[in-house]
Amino acid sequence: MLSALVACVVCLAPPSFAGGGPENLALVVNADSPDSLAVANEYVSLRQVPPSHVIYLSGLDPARTIKSADCRDRILRPVLESIRSRGLEGQIDYLVYSAGFPFAVDVSEDMAGKQFPRLITQPASLTGVTYFEDLVLAGSTEYLAIDANWYARRLTNEKSQAAWPESDQALGAKLHTLLRQYQDARKKAAEANTPLEPEAARLLDEAVGALQILVANHPANPELLYDLACVLALQGKPDDAMTALRAACDSGWWNALLTEADTDLVSLRDRADFKALVEKMRGVIVESQPAQPFSGATVWDRSGAPTTSADGRRFVISAMLAYTGGPANTLDEALQCLRTSCAADGSCPAGTIYYMVSSDRARTGPRQAVFRSAVNALGKLGVQGAVLDGVLPQGKPDVAGAMIGIAGFKWADAGSTILPGAFCDHLTSFGAVMTGAGQTLLSEFIRYGAAGACGTVTEPYAIPGKFPSPFFHVYYASGCSLAEAFYQSVRGPYQQLLVGDPLCRPWAKIPQVQVKGLSSGEALSRVRRLTPTATGADPATRFELYVDGLRTQSCAPGETLTLDPKGLAEGYHEACIVAIAGPVETQGQTIIPFRVGKRDAKTEGWPAALVPSDAVIHLTASLPGAQRIAFLQNSREVAAIEGATGAVDIQAATLGLGPVQLQPVATLGDGRQVLGAPHVVTVGPTG
Repeated sequence: MLSALVACVVCLAPPSFAGGGPENLALVVNADSPDSLAVANEYVSLRQVPPSHVIYLSGLDPARTIKSADCRDRILRPVLESIRSRGLEGQIDYLVYSAGFPFAVDVSEDMAGKQFPRLITQPASLTGVTYFEDLVLAGSTEYLAIDANWYARRLTNEKSQAAWPESDQALGAKLHTLLRQYQDARKKAAEANTPLEPEAARLLDEAVGALQILVANHPANPELLYDLACVLALQGKPDDAMTALRAACDSGWWNALLTEADTDLVSLRDRADFKALVEKMRGVIVESQPAQPFSGATVWDRSGAPTTSADGRRFVISAMLAYTGGPANTLDEALQCLRTSCAADGSCPAGTIYYMVSSDRARTGPRQAVFRSAVNALGKLGVQGAVLDGVLPQGKPDVAGAMIGIAGFKWADAGSTILPGAFCDHLTSFGAVMTGAGQTLLSEFIRYGAAGACGTVTEPYAIPGKFPSPFFHVYYASGCSLAEAFYQSVRGPYQQLLVGDPLCRPWAKIPQVQVKGLSSGEALSRVRRLTPTATGADPATRFELYVDGLRTQSCAPGETLTLDPKGLAEGYHEACIVAIAGPVETQGQTIIPFRVGKRDAKTEGWPAALVPSDAVIHLTASLPGAQRIAFLQNSREVAAIEGATGAVDIQAATLGLGPVQLQPVATLGDGRQVLGAPHVVTVGPTG
């Protein structure tokens, strides 16, 4: 028996501030990894990520695992300092890694000297640790809890649970130890075909005592009541066990599959009242709170609502665009995933979400009880869902999403087609051990067309709260981005590696933005009033203005935005006007380039065709009065001319494959800058 307190938490889930867009995303690139550069180049081009939002790190070992101290000091702190120094604090909702990063974080040093339930294993995933960066940087290990994610949506019939005081937490840890010791004793006796030792009865007595205290302190906790029913049944007290089980059901326990199959309750199975109670559970259709947009500036309380309390938690959505090499995806597969997922935005795919019930109950069972409820909720959104027997959907041309429970499979054997924008996952132990561990990797889904997939980086045990709930697809079909839907559906995501396009949103109703008051390429010398409007299925609730990726102001519909060239450097700039609409705060945008002043560095030598990666790009530039002319790839300098005129040679390989945006930036003698227009150079493979 695994304690239901942790083993049977099913995470499910209301609206906030931002639905997510490229202006709210920071992209982290391993500058030493060719694949990381190539994946980042593609994503910047596809999603129009502002150059100031691309952060390059060097000197990282892309091995499979990084120690937690190194993760903090060499990844998290440098990235957050870059965000702060660029004025992007309060604007970034997504912290996304390109390829070329470790998939796991060794947190054993953080856990040393502390007691954790057996189910809290290590390592953690890079995306999981990043999601909890506030807690991680504060030195707290609270992110390891099964219910650490307070942004996750709840069941509407689930009673809110107050935080446990330290004394109850200690008693809960003791309870887990007692139950584990009893399990071990029972297993040993079964293997030896001998009766249980008297010590086992003492363990149960102590467990009942601990549970009675915890139930008295938390009388509406269904998991505690269910555990109490199990222990009482093991003690041979069937009437008391049924009383506890009915109380658990009244408090929100409805998992008929687990209840019926639980060997702890075998003594109750022939009772009419037990059968009737299981049948009652089986008929329950559960619902979740509605989907809620994410904001990195929002603090969430334990019930999943925004709060101003100092006791709340703040998160940052994290994902990895790709993991390449070895048994994982090839670079071409990773790039194709990003291209098709970007094109899927707003497509409302006419497909089906398949929930598969395999014979592997350990992997299907933890989520199966919610399948029918999720299909019911999808139907209300006009999206088809189906619960099927088997490992994979067979011969289906319309897989818009899939939830599977199996250790190993080959997607090609199913003869089914994954539609662009789909999210797929399978509940197993090592789906994100990207170097291979004998089970099918999440990369299999991406190889065959999924926009995203997830898996755990070590043995997590079959804990529902550590995996996406079936309601993931309901949040996704409500218009949320892929990453928003994911983090709304996982209560304990610290071991989950999320891979794919976090901004993909196939069911979003994207507003189309129009702006009066500024024309493309126009030179500004005075303040302009911009009047934004938007069309779409949902009316816009507000508009935001970003200048060169930095949010400057917002306005309500019918109001104007102010674009003031004062304080801007001479040269090229971009104004991005974003419309936010609908209950999940869906974003639509338009980008208008403009100029300030007349000066510009004269640059020659831009390649007119594809540049092989082993080639050298030779550029000349000049600007009277310049002390220095640098060339930037997004936010990093790749070459520079000292003086007002000169030439540079740029090794194409250092830029990475794909579309590369280079921008000349001149610094004058008085320190002022002149920004040249960016130019896209496409780098291709050698030969």
